[in-house]
Amino acid sequence: MATRFGFDLRALSIFAHVAKTGNMSHSAEQLGMTQSSISQALSKLEESLQTRLFDRTVRPMELTSAGRFLYDRSTRLLQEAEQTSQAILQSDFAQLRLIKIALTDSIVTSVGRSLLDAVKKRAHDWSISTGLSHLHGHSLLSRNTDIIISDDALEDYADLSRYRILREPFILALPNDYDGPVDDLNKLASELDFVRYGAHSLIARGIERHLRAVRVEAPDRLQLDNSYAIVSAVSAGMGWTITTPLCLFQSGIKQHHVQIRRLPGEQLFRSITLTARKGELGDLPREVAQDCIAILKQDFLALMATEHPWMMEYLTLGD
Repeated sequence: MATRFGFDLRALSIFAHVAKTGNMSHSAEQLGMTQSSISQALSKLEESLQTRLFDRTVRPMELTSAGRFLYDRSTRLLQEAEQTSQAILQSDFAQLRLIKIALTDSIVTSVGRSLLDAVKKRAHDWSISTGLSHLHGHSLLSRNTDIIISDDALEDYADLSRYRILREPFILALPNDYDGPVDDLNKLASELDFVRYGAHSLIARGIERHLRAVRVEAPDRLQLDNSYAIVSAVSAGMGWTITTPLCLFQSGIKQHHVQIRRLPGEQLFRSITLTARKGELGDLPREVAQDCIAILKQDFLALMATEHPWMMEYLTLGD
């Protein structure tokens, strides 16, 4: 429901002018209006506010207590309105004012520079943060963030635009000196410790659901916060993990420092999606998504094709 103020800026401006000059005829002349139209505007304002603003029993007429209160407030309101009007007239709204972006760790290292370049061209100011995906979703829905790039596409919510950037498989990462079979994850878990992602992350939840579905029991001994720590632990021979190609790429650990194998049985996938509120940022979400896809194709996909060509049938860029 629209708020009822009891006045508009035009009526307030007329009132302030008359209050300042103390004379309706002088105000009419200066404003290019007739005295009767000035008087009518003031009468409507008093009627709308349900109070007398001028004492017309004296000459020259004077402000009532309510009129003095409104005059004091009207000065600030009219100044703010004028400043707002000038700011709009003088600003370049081809660029957005402030863009806030939140994204997963695995994407910021891979496309961070490209993302910054794309945003800088289209926004006067910006901020980029990382963190847990479910917190990104909450931040977007509560309007604290404008764009998220995450494995949580908020599919249960309408009025959001979504652009898939990458669909990738989960894979096994093992120490280089492990030469046992990998087709039985329970046997693998009995021989090597399983290195887990932090329990609060979406990637951890997806992996744990998969392990329960295939009835794999891996003791909860090693739980680390990020892909770099996890892949480093595997590289150091501390255990094995389930991760994704992008997480491996983002970790910065050289591909040959760990063994990479297919996940046995039914494949498990995750999607990285750019999500934004509809109709607020113009073409920016689509353009940023396209930029992310282009840089992943040039760097990430090219590396996977060279070092792990079997992955190419499982990796999909864009929709």
